[in-house]
Amino acid sequence: MRKFMPVILAVVVGTTCAFMLFRSVEKATIVDTGGNAIAIQIGVFTKRENAEAMRDNYGGVVQEDEGLYRVYYSVLCRDDNINFVTEYLDSEGINYYLKKVTLTDEVLDKVDEYEELMEKTSNKSKMNVNEEILKMYKEVV
Repeated sequence: MRKFMPVILAVVVGTTCAFMLFRSVEKATIVDTGGNAIAIQIGVFTKRENAEAMRDNYGGVVQEDEGLYRVYYSVLCRDDNINFVTEYLDSEGINYYLKKVTLTDEVLDKVDEYEELMEKTSNKSKMNVNEEILKMYKEVV
């Protein structure tokens, strides 16, 4: 029994440390695939109806991509705006995935104009600006 006490103690200490470490890990993931903007994706489905149901419940746009239907909540470039939207999603209990996307220079310029406006508006109005950015994004993709 004396030989097993250090092993049991090591397992308990290791488990406790792992629990404390992984409890603080963020649930969002950033995939570095290149790009000049961040798309905040809240769902991906094989059936369009399911994607549209999520869009109807939470907002966003549905984009078809290689047989999958992705629900995007926002497409942004500026960290402050990305943080605002992700904090809002966290507060609403909505899971999301951050994905780098490449926008054309023309679209990037428009998004930048909207994001400048988004930074200058109140929190309530920021989500309205976000909807306008998504409408523009949907038209060009």
